[in-house]
Amino acid sequence: MKHKIKGDIISWNSSIYDFNYKMRSIKEDEDIELEINSYGGDVFMGIDIMNTLRGHKGKVTATITGIAASAASVIVMGADVIRAYSNTQLMLHNAWTYAMGNAKELRKVADDLESINESVLASYTHRIDANTAKKLLDNETYLSATKALESGLIDEIVDSVPEEVESTIFENKAKEFNNKIVVFQGSHNPQQTAALTDEQMQKIIDSVTNNLKANIEPPPNEPPIPAVAQKRKGFIF
Repeated sequence: MKHKIKGDIISWNSSIYDFNYKMRSIKEDEDIELEINSYGGDVFMGIDIMNTLRGHKGKVTATITGIAASAASVIVMGADVIRAYSNTQLMLHNAWTYAMGNAKELRKVADDLESINESVLASYTHRIDANTAKKLLDNETYLSATKALESGLIDEIVDSVPEEVESTIFENKAKEFNNKIVVFQGSHNPQQTAALTDEQMQKIIDSVTNNLKANIEPPPNEPPIPAVAQKRKGFIF
């Protein structure tokens, strides 16, 4: 079974829904190839998916195609083999949340976060020791593919160009990561010539043709776009 999880780790993410649907019908010993590109989201959902992967009898291979941050880094820990493109990132940090209430309620939220952090820490300790994992979590650590391999958090580096990441929960962080990709791609091959291939030229021609048609022919009526679901408040990682 091949699947890709992208965007925020939240219940209304279609890639999460599709993953859960496929897991209900997959053979118990079928191999899974999972790609992931996410800045994270719901910590409990991340832990649930991780444990679902760890409990699967078939071989599970996870490949980071952009970034696996926060709850997404927990998910990939459920794989038997973790791969990452050479220019991607893995990010670990402690759980955090939004909170409001009186002093007693806020103290309880802090205690709850400490408890959740124990569960988060346990998600990495089958690959690295607890002290190392705690330092990475406390420091909100971004690891390149090379550093992640050196630390033992991934098993293999593959060569490719990373993808941009989508996020509404971590919008600013996602933009920062995507800007790094643009800079990288702009300097990735300074010797690249300006010559266009036949395929690139055809894409330009098709684009121009489509733009001309759009300006000449009135666009068809489209159904209204449904309102975006409100973000759920709760513990996120």
